[in-house]
Amino acid sequence: MQKGYSEIMALTTEVEPVKLSAEVTTSGINIKYLDGRVVKYASVPIQVEGCIQCQPGKDVHVVQLQGGEAEVVYVDELKTDHKILESTGVGKYLVPMEKVIQIFKGVVARKEGHSIEICLETKLERDRIFVFQEDEFGELAHELI
Repeated sequence: MQKGYSEIMALTTEVEPVKLSAEVTTSGINIKYLDGRVVKYASVPIQVEGCIQCQPGKDVHVVQLQGGEAEVVYVDELKTDHKILESTGVGKYLVPMEKVIQIFKGVVARKEGHSIEICLETKLERDRIFVFQEDEFGELAHELI
């Protein structure tokens, strides 16, 4: 069954992230959504200088941490309705071909073929930037430095 126009628009609506409670532990990052659920990014991040080229077909999540707070953005994600994201505090940004979009101050995304590239353009003094790539087989984690 083909999706209607309003269903497609709900999936392609961009959503601004909000600050969420976060905790960094030795086994990952725990983030408490607005709806009370806690999600855990459990992979130990590999540090990467400058940019990370994400694998095609992976869900890309960019997390900015500062102190005990985090902002989470799904990049080019088309599965989750914007109302669900708004209820959790997670943001969503779409990346048009041949455009560069700002995810956070000093952090940008661009399409490279079928994959997404996330780059740290400015050294951030107090923030930490993590990029998580997920699919049904697992999670890859990187910290941009």
